Amino acid sequence: MKKQGFIDFSASGTALLSSSMIHRMKSELVLKMEEPPKPPIARLNEEVPPPLPFPIRFEYTSTSIEQVLTMLEEVLKRESLALAERKSLLSPPEILEQMDEFLANIEKNIEVFYATLLMKAAKNPTLSFVELTRGHTLLDAVRAFIMLLFLVMQNRVSLSQKEEQDDIIIGLPEVAPTLV
Repeated sequence: MKKQGFIDFSASGTALLSSSMIHRMKSELVLKMEEPPKPPIARLNEEVPPPLPFPIRFEYTSTSIEQVLTMLEEVLKRESLALAERKSLLSPPEILEQMDEFLANIEKNIEVFYATLLMKAAKNPTLSFVELTRGHTLLDAVRAFIMLLFLVMQNRVSLSQKEEQDDIIIGLPEVAPTLV
């Protein structure tokens, strides 16, 4: 560099940087060899299930008819017990059975209910559903509401409810003109 007459710092800097990087890599390699080896990673203890036996063909076994019949009887007994348990889980509650009787005679029940409404509407042509079902069971209230819906479909009563109220007002259009 002195022979050329000027000093090139970029070339000398590149050479110095390269030699320092090689020196560092070699020293890291020497230090890495001094570290103790790491123990191997422990593997999970997995249990392998035993192989499944091959199916036995019926030609190679000796099964008597008595053994087959006893096994069939056992299976039938177990299935009948399981079916009895399922029936008890799936049987309808008593309320539905009562509801079926109610729905079977719905037309008669509607007529009786409508006659009751007419009697109560003799004083006032509009009735309150809350007042009508006060003192009755929940099942009777549901039945009354169902019968009201049928009467609405037949245009024999009208139902109305204001947004801010919980009560349903029952109007009897047939009663109103007779009272006037």
